[in-house]
Amino acid sequence: MLCLAGAFMLSLLIVARIFAERASHNTEHVRKRLVPVLLGGDANVDRVFGLELRVATRLTLELAEFTRGTDQVELLAVADALGVPGFLHKRSRSRTAQKRLTAIEALALFDNYTDVVEYALNDTNPHVRLGAALALSARSDAPDLSELVRKLRIGEVENSLLLVSLMSDVAERDPSSVRALLTDASLPAAAKVAAVDALADSGYTHAPLLAEIAANPSGDPELQARVFRALGRTGHPGSAHVIEAGLANKDWRIRAAAAEATGQIALRRFADQLGGLLSDDHWSVRFRAGEALLRLGEPGAAVMRRAAAGSEALASRAATILLAEKAAS
Repeated sequence: MLCLAGAFMLSLLIVARIFAERASHNTEHVRKRLVPVLLGGDANVDRVFGLELRVATRLTLELAEFTRGTDQVELLAVADALGVPGFLHKRSRSRTAQKRLTAIEALALFDNYTDVVEYALNDTNPHVRLGAALALSARSDAPDLSELVRKLRIGEVENSLLLVSLMSDVAERDPSSVRALLTDASLPAAAKVAAVDALADSGYTHAPLLAEIAANPSGDPELQARVFRALGRTGHPGSAHVIEAGLANKDWRIRAAAAEATGQIALRRFADQLGGLLSDDHWSVRFRAGEALLRLGEPGAAVMRRAAAGSEALASRAATILLAEKAAS
């Protein structure tokens, strides 16, 4: 009985291998036939079904990655004629979240199916919602950023790092929508944090926008402090006047963030203002001011030495500790 069972299982494996090889051969044959069709630019083609449709769908997604402009438009027109978007539309209603996600991301390429992608913003799965938002953000006719944020339920459910990518895509196309998001009191802080991080990661590109936001308080000191830290990360010296005002802000969180930005951008002309913050009532401000001074080179070190030898107790203690730590390192 054991020998018979083993022989039966071996037979099944051999048959499965034969069918797999045959399917692989058929798939490769179909790929070779469809590649020139998709790249030919002639949309007067007949619809395909079954294996041909599945292969055409995979090829469309692969080729779309390497085509732009009119070449991509022609490719998508041929894919539409073959029935690819209809197949993707069916998959977008799959019970499997990963299948829905893949289909939605691909459907965003087709102009006639953006309403299906927008509907996916209401999907029960947060990953599908985020995938739909990312796909839409790459289009020029994307929904308003505030609407995307509300659909994603950021702050309630979605906290993915991909939110920064979403904000970056939107900022490239429509920076004013990011500015509007940061000043909208009805939107969650998590979305605003992602927006600030996205602007900071762009370097000099959006530094003027960050400076404008920093100069016009939103009423949220935590967010405002994050904007100042983001300014420091950009390294743009053009925001010096805004940072100088931040050093004198009445909120200690903003003063600390402005001090940190001063050191990151190496604004040596503010060494004396940082020296004044060494006697600030809040230890975080004193610490950030001291760190910034040490990053300014000799001008900052000179201010630190004077403070350490001075009569102001808070400033002297802060400077002495930080200088000792620097010497030890």
